[in-house]
Amino acid sequence: TIENIENEGNPYGIPAHERGDWAEGLDVKVAEPAEYIYFAGCAASFDDRNKKVARDTVSVMKEAGLDVGILGMMETCNGDPARRAGNEYLFQMLAETNLATFEELGVKKIVSSCPHCFHTLGKEYKAFGGEDIEVLHHSQLISTLQRDGKLPAPKHDGEVTFHDPCYLGRIGGETEAPREIIGGVDAEPARSGKQSFCCGAGGAQMWMEEIVDDDHDRVNVIRARELAATGADTVAVGCPFCSTMVTDGLAAIDADMQVQDVAEMVWAQIKANDAAIKANKAAAEATEEAEA
Repeated sequence: TIENIENEGNPYGIPAHERGDWAEGLDVKVAEPAEYIYFAGCAASFDDRNKKVARDTVSVMKEAGLDVGILGMMETCNGDPARRAGNEYLFQMLAETNLATFEELGVKKIVSSCPHCFHTLGKEYKAFGGEDIEVLHHSQLISTLQRDGKLPAPKHDGEVTFHDPCYLGRIGGETEAPREIIGGVDAEPARSGKQSFCCGAGGAQMWMEEIVDDDHDRVNVIRARELAATGADTVAVGCPFCSTMVTDGLAAIDADMQVQDVAEMVWAQIKANDAAIKANKAAAEATEEAEA
């Protein structure tokens, strides 16, 4: 993992020039000044499941009329995995590289759907010159846009629970925004909010094989059991690593639950609203023609 970050700027080892490919066809600024820069992070840039989250997040921002851009090839790993694994030198190298890019493009506002990026860029980069950059988790921005009337009022279908990412809830202190933007939740797991339980990916464990005794469960399986006990149909998440770990944990216990990022849920609602408006308009036009 560390070698992959050193060589390609991401823990997956995928060529760095492919970093912005997820945004193809979105008509979004790339490596240009913009009011909001969406910092995709490594997971949303290279993991197929989480690329959709990135696309939906940017689509929601554009729907609200925001001036949004991405860094594309100019983005590199925020350094969180390196620091958690003990490679402070690599972390500082990555921080300095990203901060130089931010300065070059005049970046003042960053949005990320990854709480690890949210924490690292917003808190840990301050020690290296990033104190004037505002960093938002995508749920925080979407919540503001909904309150300002730039996005539809939040709602959801079915029974929903929410898994709090560690770096967003327990460490970042943000527990309300991800719930608000999906219209609340129908059931909470036994441990939630600032007292939530890790998905199993924290502390760079996402990139290591977890070793457990035969009579113990993996962390993600323990969490999956708690989420399944809510009886909900859907587990809403706000972190790409939580998405992966919770999905794998639910599969391990054969729980029939869907896992969706909150941005995916918001974008699905917007598309459903648009489809309903078009259908109603078509019906009205058909009625007018029939009466004529």
